[in-house]
Amino acid sequence: MQSQIDISKHPYGLGGGAILSGSVTVSVDGFWYYPVTATVANVKIGNLSGSLGSVTYAAGVGVYGVVTQVTQSSGIAIVYSGSADAPSYVFS
Repeated sequence: MQSQIDISKHPYGLGGGAILSGSVTVSVDGFWYYPVTATVANVKIGNLSGSLGSVTYAAGVGVYGVVTQVTQSSGIAIVYSGSADAPSYVFS
């Protein structure tokens, strides 16, 4: 189930986010990809050339940066927004 995160209840003052579950591709204005369970994902970071490719992320070990797209094949993760406004991600 994909759902928005209440902008007033998450840590570090980040601007909202979305919960990703299972196989999903989403274009985001993100700052922090945080896996809740072990996940397999390709996280594209805008300020790096290329992408990280498919990586297995351990639970609780996130990645920071200008996250522009996430293609996740398994697991549960949160993508926190990099802006102060509540995000409106389009899932496909």
